[in-house]
Amino acid sequence: MRVVMVTSPGTPFPLLWLVQLLLWFHNHGPQLTEAAPPCPSPCICSNQASRVICTRRSLDQIPDSISENTRYLNLQENSIQVIKSDTFKHLRHLEILQLSKNHIRQIEVGAFNGLPNLNTLELFDNRLTVVPSQAFEYLSKLRELWLRNNPIETLPAFAFHRVPSLRRLDLGELRKLDFISEAAFEGLINLRFLNLGMCGLKDIPNLTPLVRLEELELSGNQLGIVRPGSFQGLVSLRKLWLMHSRVSVIERNAFDDLKNLEELNLSHNSLHSLPHDLFTPLHQLERVHLNHNPWVCNCDVLWLSWWLKETVPSNTTCCARCHAPPGLKGKYIGELDQSHFTCYAPVIVEPPTDLNVTEGMAAELKCRTGTSMTSVNWFTPNGTLMTHGSYRVRISVLHDGTLNFTNVTMQDTGQYTCMVTNSAGNTTASAVLNVSASDPSNTYSYFTTVTVETLEPRTDEEESARQAPENTVTEPPEHVTNIPGLDDVMKTTKIIIGCFVAITFMAAVMLVVFYKLRKQHQLHKHHGPARAIEIVNVEDEIGAGAGNTHTTCHTEDQRYCRIKSKRHFSSSKKHEPHSLSSDSKDSLKVKIM
Repeated sequence: MRVVMVTSPGTPFPLLWLVQLLLWFHNHGPQLTEAAPPCPSPCICSNQASRVICTRRSLDQIPDSISENTRYLNLQENSIQVIKSDTFKHLRHLEILQLSKNHIRQIEVGAFNGLPNLNTLELFDNRLTVVPSQAFEYLSKLRELWLRNNPIETLPAFAFHRVPSLRRLDLGELRKLDFISEAAFEGLINLRFLNLGMCGLKDIPNLTPLVRLEELELSGNQLGIVRPGSFQGLVSLRKLWLMHSRVSVIERNAFDDLKNLEELNLSHNSLHSLPHDLFTPLHQLERVHLNHNPWVCNCDVLWLSWWLKETVPSNTTCCARCHAPPGLKGKYIGELDQSHFTCYAPVIVEPPTDLNVTEGMAAELKCRTGTSMTSVNWFTPNGTLMTHGSYRVRISVLHDGTLNFTNVTMQDTGQYTCMVTNSAGNTTASAVLNVSASDPSNTYSYFTTVTVETLEPRTDEEESARQAPENTVTEPPEHVTNIPGLDDVMKTTKIIIGCFVAITFMAAVMLVVFYKLRKQHQLHKHHGPARAIEIVNVEDEIGAGAGNTHTTCHTEDQRYCRIKSKRHFSSSKKHEPHSLSSDSKDSLKVKIM
């Protein structure tokens, strides 16, 4: 508001100022009254209706006349069931929308249209059974999405790919969740926080797309076992919570992918021990919570005591107490030392063996121990130490200690040494990998080409139908390359082809026998006593009165006659007469001879 005052030498200053102020309010007062933003009747508004609070108003639908200036809208704890399309399309400035603790069971497509500045969307404690993926279209600035405590049953593929701007996603307490697609979290490249706690999960879902995830909540599930690769791709993760998840086993190298992990909470589980040097690859780890686990204090946890003394020497309360044996019960793990135990170096139950391979092939050198509580490392021919976390382009250490080559080269030739370590020491075993150059002129094949030729029988047409192919010629391949390891394949191939040829020949023989028997049966059936059938004109024979055949005709109609037959062979047995009817003008007489 700007007021311009004009004074003159003869006009009193206060009086002039008061007159100008009254004139200004007279001209602009109605405009100020009309510009006041509206507020829905059951709600409370503040800051010129930029904050609208409609909590606990027993609303069953979104109220009308919400101001366009609204930036914060609270509709919690009402009875809203359906969010219809374009409900908020006029609230272009809305940043926070709270719809939690309602009875929402359906969100229509386009329900959040017209909200280009929406930053936070809260939908927890409702009755949604599916993720309303299509309703999230055009929420380009959405940073937080809360879906906790809904009866959602599945997380389908690309469930959140329409909101790649998400940084915080709360999916906790989805107690009816029974399926998470491998691609459920595709597209969430900016996500920083994910809550999957208390969802009844038995396995850790695929989280590989979450390359920028920093905090992961998995507490309150039923995981049981944490396996290697469960956290693959989470290179930015700093905090991991696994409390109350019934974890009883953590396998070797399970956390090797978490290079930037700073805090790990494993409290309130069923852990007895941890694999040797489990935390060694986690160079940034500063806080670890191991309390409320039934730890068995023996040689397998001695490494953990040393690690805790070096990493968190002043925080022994986080590290739990021994549950067994009775002599150490109640003692902090961080206070243990080697004097409490008698430990032995590990044993390699399956040492690596020398291997001859051709360049370009895959290869494996195994090194397995009798317990999973040990750590397995490899030394390459040039002295490089290979652990499970130190990947190369073609070479990696698998979680069971196997050294895997996806594509060997001539430079890989040399001696490889496996080193198995526990708290008492280490054991080594070596093997030589020989890589021979491949011959580009040879074309290797795992199959043998067999040509089968059927000879045409030189008989007439009837005999060719009775006979099966008698001669089968098998041509061996012209060039067979002896490749190491292919002998068994060649033998198996020959056996299969031989069986196939034998079965085919037997089937052909059976078909010929069947055809021959069938033809003999037909000949026997049709070649009975020879008969001759003579067709003569009845009227002519009757008029002539000749012949040995006695014929009786009805006087009413001479077209119907009874004819007695006479056979050529001698027999004292009489045969019944045959009758023939004809509707033609020229009646016919049939004599069966």
